[in-house]
Amino acid sequence: MTGRAGLRDLGEVLRDELVEQDRIAELLRSGPKTLPEIAAALGRPPHEVTKWVMAMRRYGRVQDLPKPRADDYYQYQLVEDRR
Repeated sequence: MTGRAGLRDLGEVLRDELVEQDRIAELLRSGPKTLPEIAAALGRPPHEVTKWVMAMRRYGRVQDLPKPRADDYYQYQLVEDRR
């Protein structure tokens, strides 16, 4: 169900999180990407992708790279499995 102006309910976004995180990890295997690049590749809104990537970052699945310029987007890269 959608809320305001086509925004999906937060419950729907969170329900999709594990599947989308796997898709994000697959994308990042080819190299670092910005949030807009990930969103475009997945065909998902940037605000949803931000939630998923930040959760992956919190749990150590991705890391952000230093920005060359202050006004650039961060790039995120997959953290190698340490098991």
